[in-house]
Amino acid sequence: MNKIHTAIWNTALPYQDKRDDAGHAFITLEFAKQLVDLEQGNKDVVLPAIILHDTGWSQLSRAEWQVVFSSEKTTEDEMTVRLRHQEEGVKIARQVLHQVNYPEHLIVDILEIIAEHDTRQGFISKDEGLVRDADKLWRFSKTGFDADVERFNFAPQSLHDRIHPQIASDGFFYCETSRELAYLELQRRQREFTRAALAHQNGTNYAQVV
Repeated sequence: MNKIHTAIWNTALPYQDKRDDAGHAFITLEFAKQLVDLEQGNKDVVLPAIILHDTGWSQLSRAEWQVVFSSEKTTEDEMTVRLRHQEEGVKIARQVLHQVNYPEHLIVDILEIIAEHDTRQGFISKDEGLVRDADKLWRFSKTGFDADVERFNFAPQSLHDRIHPQIASDGFFYCETSRELAYLELQRRQREFTRAALAHQNGTNYAQVV
């Protein structure tokens, strides 16, 4: 990242990972860096947008954001919470970007992406698609996958089988590069939990079978 992107990252740190999702901001940023290079996106839009996209969760109470993970939630309940975190994220992003004197024409594009990154149907631009793809790739990363196993009490193979079909589903990812990364990550997760299961079965240390 260049100097101003680093300034955005540092300024946004107090608002990051506020949904029991430690590592989300860093991991999605790393995916965004890959995608923006491979797909020739605009780093000056994609990187600030992914850094700031989930800062809005910091303004919701634990009880509010836990609605998203509740088995009893209604579609309306979840939409209300997601819309609010997007609205709060736009406010924080505008504040941070003005604080670092970011170019106004880029701020407009970044805020438009954050405003509906969880709720928009379809993709409005390459940069918007890359941001949303990087966000979704989190759930295929080791940290994100393990978090969902624990949060929803899924068996690892069950979670694998639930999210694998999403990769190729229409409209889930913007670009083929993201699909390839997701398949690669999910293959790694399967190797990891298969080895862990074998280690447990054989009574050996996981590190000995990796």
